[in-house]
Amino acid sequence: MTRSFLLTVFLFGVLFCAPHNALAADWLEPGVYTETDSKKSGEVHAFGNAERLGDFSEDGLSDLASVASSNAGSGYLVATTAGKIRAFGDAIHRGDLGAISLDAPVADLAITPDGNGYWLVTTAGTVYAFGTALWRGSLTHLTLQQPVVDLEPHPSGDGYWLTSADGGVFAFGEAEFFGGLADRPLYRPIIDMLSTPDGTGYLLVGADGAIYPRGTALFRGSLANNELSSRTIIAAEQTSDGKGYWLVGQRGKVFTFGSAPYFGQMVAHELAPIEAFAVSGNDDGYWIMTAAPPEVPANSGSGRRAIYSKLEHRVWLVEADGSVSHTFLASGRADRPKPGSYRVFSKSRHTTAGHDGIRMEYMVRFAWGTELAIGFHSIPIDKFGEAMQSEAQLGTFQSGGCVRLRDDQAKTLYAWAGIGTQVVIIG
Repeated sequence: MTRSFLLTVFLFGVLFCAPHNALAADWLEPGVYTETDSKKSGEVHAFGNAERLGDFSEDGLSDLASVASSNAGSGYLVATTAGKIRAFGDAIHRGDLGAISLDAPVADLAITPDGNGYWLVTTAGTVYAFGTALWRGSLTHLTLQQPVVDLEPHPSGDGYWLTSADGGVFAFGEAEFFGGLADRPLYRPIIDMLSTPDGTGYLLVGADGAIYPRGTALFRGSLANNELSSRTIIAAEQTSDGKGYWLVGQRGKVFTFGSAPYFGQMVAHELAPIEAFAVSGNDDGYWIMTAAPPEVPANSGSGRRAIYSKLEHRVWLVEADGSVSHTFLASGRADRPKPGSYRVFSKSRHTTAGHDGIRMEYMVRFAWGTELAIGFHSIPIDKFGEAMQSEAQLGTFQSGGCVRLRDDQAKTLYAWAGIGTQVVIIG
């Protein structure tokens, strides 16, 4: 039986025997990419019994902050970083911050337990209350080490927790402090908090999918310390019974734990990554929303340069005037190269790894590892002519040290970066 026939049989099995969403994790032959499900920012994708009730896709949405489902679960509110609110389905608009000047961008929107109000919180910890939401305090009097990322209501509605990216937890009203993470180093920042239904504990969720239980909250699994730990998790939600939770990655992959049901996932375009997630009523479906890609990180140099952020798993090509000509998702390695400023010193149209018949194209070298050079290049091909990872896996750590890009994007960077071009690596 020939290899081509075996490949045909394999692809037939993938396309027709495996669930549609399994394609998000399966590689194809080099240069062939899974079609993405998102095309632009502001899209809402519905799964399970959740209905798509409207979005911002016609206008685009570059400043999405949060999405929250209505109390009945038949609608959702969308908040922008400027504090504007849009209501869809049975969700009710009760006011927003569009007419005022904010001290910092809005980080989160949280609906009250009775469904008749909501809170907005900025990255500086300023809290705004609407409808029946009760204002119980802010962090405006403090100088925070890291931005606030989440407001979690107390189940009584008379209080809330604020969580910062370094794991700091601040309790207001009836919400009690059960411990935080600000006193310990984190592999990836905290992105969310999930409280127990009775308010006697909570889970802190890291961008690597790590779960940290406090109080009576129960650990039901995580993505930390396994082959999925490098994924950038952007949102988490808990089941109404408190016995399960969902984690969602920036490419649209959905991970379920405990009693959380799985209704599907998507492959998000790198220029329309996932930014928000909300669960519909009775835990019978969920919405996933896209946004614009992250802007160039602060403190990432100046002038014409290539920037690679390990935290964002993303490369930006920045022109001399500060404009971004291209941005790509990438696959690198967590511990190399070290953060710092480098220069391109060598380029090769074709090259090899020096072992196991592995080869790659469009190599742009800018640093040295223990023995070999480190650079940008295309997804490697093994000795059988097969890609060593999928395009859908870009945005996760897959490499032994170099920074992998999609083939056509590696070609673009190869043409863009001449010898001496600055390369900035940030953690």
